[in-house]
Amino acid sequence: TAGSWAYIGTQGIIQGTYETLAELARQRYDADLRGKLVVTGGLGGMSGAQPLAVTMNRGVCIAAEVQADRIERRVETDYLMEFADSLDEALENANAAIDAGEPYSVGVQMNAADMLEELLARDEIPDVVTDQTSAHDELEGYYPSGYTVAEADRLR
Repeated sequence: TAGSWAYIGTQGIIQGTYETLAELARQRYDADLRGKLVVTGGLGGMSGAQPLAVTMNRGVCIAAEVQADRIERRVETDYLMEFADSLDEALENANAAIDAGEPYSVGVQMNAADMLEELLARDEIPDVVTDQTSAHDELEGYYPSGYTVAEADRLR
């Protein structure tokens, strides 16, 4: 990876993300992430590595992202396998992959907080939850629940 002064995008974080998830799997499950559901928020420059790191660890990932173009980019670059039209579709495909013991990743266009609330309401409890949205950057990166991307951008 590059030095701390050089931003090289998603490629610069994939190894560290993979190793972090591998260690989580080793400590928590004494194995890899096979049959485990990992949900995450964000598919931007740094967070876009998460779905690939999950599948490299044999797990299943559902990633929430508010910006459709980010999901499309991750599919085009093979960091993400599919772009689901809905959370229903994402869950159906993710659960099929879990049952088959196959790695799989899918993005869904929605707010991460909304996705987690919906998963809990459906009693779909993820095995691992991560968040690499820019929630720490309230001016440029945060998209609050209840706002479209366009609405939040207008408020900036």
